[in-house]
Amino acid sequence: MISAANHQQLLNGNRNLALILVLCFCLQSCASKKPMAHSAPKADRPKQKNTNLPTKIDTVVWNKDEIKTKLPKASNKKDNDHPVPSGKFVKEDSFYRVIGLIPMKCDLNDTSASKITSSSLRFIQYYAGMTMALDELNREGGKKIMFDIYDNESLSEVTNTLSKYEIHPPHLIIGPLKVEALKYTADWAKSHETSIISPWVSSSSIADNNPYYIQAKAGLSLHYATINEHARSHYPIENIVLVSKSAEESKVRYFNDNLIYKDSIKEKIIKETDLSTGIDPIFTSLFMNTGPTIFIVPYSSVKDENFIYHFLRRVMSEKGNKEVVIYGMYKWLEMKSDIIDFLNDYNIRFSIGNYFDQDNSTIKSFKKRYLDKFREFPSQDALEGYDIVKYAIKSLRMNGPDFQLRDNMSVPGLLETNFDLKAIQKSKSDKNSKIDYYENSYLKIVEIKNNKYKIVD
Repeated sequence: MISAANHQQLLNGNRNLALILVLCFCLQSCASKKPMAHSAPKADRPKQKNTNLPTKIDTVVWNKDEIKTKLPKASNKKDNDHPVPSGKFVKEDSFYRVIGLIPMKCDLNDTSASKITSSSLRFIQYYAGMTMALDELNREGGKKIMFDIYDNESLSEVTNTLSKYEIHPPHLIIGPLKVEALKYTADWAKSHETSIISPWVSSSSIADNNPYYIQAKAGLSLHYATINEHARSHYPIENIVLVSKSAEESKVRYFNDNLIYKDSIKEKIIKETDLSTGIDPIFTSLFMNTGPTIFIVPYSSVKDENFIYHFLRRVMSEKGNKEVVIYGMYKWLEMKSDIIDFLNDYNIRFSIGNYFDQDNSTIKSFKKRYLDKFREFPSQDALEGYDIVKYAIKSLRMNGPDFQLRDNMSVPGLLETNFDLKAIQKSKSDKNSKIDYYENSYLKIVEIKNNKYKIVD
């Protein structure tokens, strides 16, 4: 654990790396509340995949079935391993305490090595971005913030850390990453009336009836809704085609909600084998004679890569001079290069909440300050860490620990996202149902032109 009251600037060269690795091992073994000065790494610059594309950051757990483990829930009983309060706890009043559960995996690194693992590098960069925000916010003044950082990933690590805060819970928790650990932390936070921000995972299965739980990234349903609304508002309904792989994998229920829309988008089921090996035209009958043909292809899993590739290949080979617009998922940016090749050349759109313009003056200024401090260029994760901390602390100081329950506050100066929190109620049939969680609904529809993001209004 590290209290973020003091910051040390990083030194140059391999000494930086050794310093951060030593720090990580201290994190692993630290069991007391003793404040430690902390620093962030100078790390080898990460290799960027698809470097010709604009930078984006967004992480969503798309398949809720990935949550398989039945986890312990916080209750009013005391458990020998992970005690929970009987309803009596006192939060510190003279300052705000924030806990960061960041999986830097420092125990996997050798302090004598010249490089650190890529899995550690991502979150050390994230941590470095957090410190940049803390430095700025400390200079601004306001109610004191005690920021305790833990290198936690597993459920056992997280439960052990949270057990230290039974009597004096924090005002806010950021993290963790692992779904099972996040589920436990969300339950613990609810029982301790502590707000929690999930920076990396979005899933409707994490929390129920828990207004303390905040997802920093929009979930799958909101991505679908954003695409649906954009397509319907820009094109005639008869021009839009929803593409499905099979009846079992159809997403039509997300796009034809008769409680919202009176007109339905037509669905076309196309088998992957027909796309990949069929010789007869597939799309000729679907192309519009007047106006563009709009395809919505709502698939994003790695297992769908071949379907997506063959769909794009066949559409582009059959369309001739017909105008075609495709709404896909931003996860296509992380798929194989054969798919990436289509993005710049055709009208392919995404809903995305985390992106930035490399030419933006605010981004350039941050990069310069980061380079001056750490002698390294910031990664995408560094920008994300900066944004989360800046938003969280400004929200705490402005609206208090339960800021999500109050009016949304705009935080200027963020780098790669914004925050527009929306209360989520899973039960649509009951308008009086309680809030299950909050979700950042900030999304934009974008295209990629000349290797840069272009917002499509």
